[in-house]
Amino acid sequence: MKLICFWPLLIYGLSAVGQPPIFIKDEFTSTNNHGWWTGTGDNYSIKIEKGKYVFVTTQKDNGRFTTINPYMDKKKDFVIEASFVQKSGSDNNGFGLLWGDDGGGKYHELIISSNGYYKIKSPEKIEKINQWVEHKKIKPLGQENILKVEQRKGRWYYSINGEEFANTEPLPLYGTKMGFINYTDMVLEIDNFIFRHDVKINLPPNLTSGLKKENLGPNVNSPYDDLGPHITTDGKMILFGRELSPDNIGGKEDGEDIWVTTSTDGVTWSKSKNMGPPINNKEANNLAAISADNNMLLFCRLDGFQVRRKTGDGWSEPEYLNVRFKNESKNMEGNLSADGKALLFTAKLKQNLFYNANPENKEKDVYVTIQNEQGNWSAPINLGSKINTANDEISPFLAADGRTLYFASNGRPGYGGYDIYMSKRNGESWTSWTEPVNLGPEINTSGFDAYYTVSAAADYAYMVSDRNSYGASDLVKIKLPEAIKPDPVVLLLGRTLNAKTREPIQADIFFEDLSAQKEIGEAISDPKTGSYRIALTKGKNYGIRAVAKGFFSVNENMELASVLKYKELEKDLLLVPIEVGESVALNNVFFEIGKPNLKPQSYPELDRLVEIMTDNPTIRIDLSGHTDNVGNKDALMKLSENRVLAVKSYLESKGIPKDRIAGKGYGATRPIAANDTPENRERNRRVEFKITKK
Repeated sequence: MKLICFWPLLIYGLSAVGQPPIFIKDEFTSTNNHGWWTGTGDNYSIKIEKGKYVFVTTQKDNGRFTTINPYMDKKKDFVIEASFVQKSGSDNNGFGLLWGDDGGGKYHELIISSNGYYKIKSPEKIEKINQWVEHKKIKPLGQENILKVEQRKGRWYYSINGEEFANTEPLPLYGTKMGFINYTDMVLEIDNFIFRHDVKINLPPNLTSGLKKENLGPNVNSPYDDLGPHITTDGKMILFGRELSPDNIGGKEDGEDIWVTTSTDGVTWSKSKNMGPPINNKEANNLAAISADNNMLLFCRLDGFQVRRKTGDGWSEPEYLNVRFKNESKNMEGNLSADGKALLFTAKLKQNLFYNANPENKEKDVYVTIQNEQGNWSAPINLGSKINTANDEISPFLAADGRTLYFASNGRPGYGGYDIYMSKRNGESWTSWTEPVNLGPEINTSGFDAYYTVSAAADYAYMVSDRNSYGASDLVKIKLPEAIKPDPVVLLLGRTLNAKTREPIQADIFFEDLSAQKEIGEAISDPKTGSYRIALTKGKNYGIRAVAKGFFSVNENMELASVLKYKELEKDLLLVPIEVGESVALNNVFFEIGKPNLKPQSYPELDRLVEIMTDNPTIRIDLSGHTDNVGNKDALMKLSENRVLAVKSYLESKGIPKDRIAGKGYGATRPIAANDTPENRERNRRVEFKITKK
């Protein structure tokens, strides 16, 4: 049995010695940064007014309570205190502090009545607990009473108006919620709430203040819970969940449908619409991600993931990805990387870092599965101890740069029950990360903060808030400071087109790191319009191509080593029909300056030409080499001829018979652009091939 001690008339100053630092101090200004609930009901109202938190309850022996949920390390000392003034009403029932809750409504309380009694109230059955006791320090109706509970060096201490009158061994804390309660009719003013706790929140360096959450408005939001936004890479469309709406496919009985809103400028958003069948049905529809090209939707299932791909007249039937696992949690979230090669998700698996310490715990860890060159997905990889804690991690979002991870957790110091954090991946590893930083008190609150997403531009973040909402939870946006932005990327937009007719073609799009000679991402274009979008990270020289049956790809080159800020570039990807007389530029064939020597980054493009000629054994080609006009004409002619010979020799070395390859150098005699700028001269330095026989 736990021991409890009572003693009167201790000096208040002694209890203040060695107190932990202030973690939250609330004087109840109109900004309500800590998230105290306000609202009205049939027999009550709770509001913030003139610097006070005011409970008005009108029914005898029927009160209210409200809580916030800041981070708390249960092993460390804490202090919870506030001042109370009962202005009117019945004086023979309680009001005061409460703390705890495990989700099942279990709280401890320190309450008093204005007629001079206190009670330490708890679900625990302990001697002298849960009974009213008279106390001379309690002040009557209309006067201030200061209540405090403190965990100090392994015991709990209870104070009224500066006097510690009791202590106990620590009772089970259940949870980390804390707040206020009253039990009967009264007007109760609460002020000077203080929560002391010896923890340090890891904030980003140089984090600026002044961030404001802007509600996306009634066009987007509803009276119901609007949740889990997913913004497209171009920032023009948001898909999100809406719970228990009568306009869901299953009506109010349906857990969640997916809704969509669009914008041309990121400021004004269209009236949100239900995506309808087949995306939504009478079940709960849990969207994990929309691909960077906008043409694939990823859905969470408790044992894996399903995808739907855009078709000419809608969406394909769902199909499972070939990665399966046994998730012991009833919830999960996922996110697809911009390159389509990594899928991050949360789950409770036996690989959880703290699984064996507490198998009954429902906490989830963040995992990743990686797609290999054959299109298969790896077994789940735990992101490691820098990201995952003994508590819960949820809603991972990997930014378009492929290395900046945002996620929510209740397992590290923060401002609320769940806060949003940011970490950056070290190199190419998926288990090495920087120390996560909290996104700060203007993004995080003392409540639940999660489901954070940014477009490729990363000018705004989008998330969910129940502050100043149109109903329940709403979608909001926040303009981001540099300290919590991902690295800049280039958003490449365009269409995949028939080079001969300029008509749209649905194509698979591949991009590769030419220096590493490695494919690093893929996308698909829209089956109707041919439109595509790809987010490319800085520091690489990319080769980009569209692939469709019956066509040669005109490969494009993008050098992004010097990118310093976000930009958008438009480039159509051309596909040349495999027909006699058609010419294809080998844009990703590179030579040493002034020499015919092939650079290694040319090999992927030439290897694809080898593959095409192998798959089409009757095709014959005619190579042509071209230069700009800078230099001696004869030398330029000789250089172009030798470069054609270098390409021809490479193809022959890969098994293509020499009688299928003809070629000639033309020097500077056949420019495709004026030789008046470095860019145009670069266009003129090229190798092409023409189909002479099919």
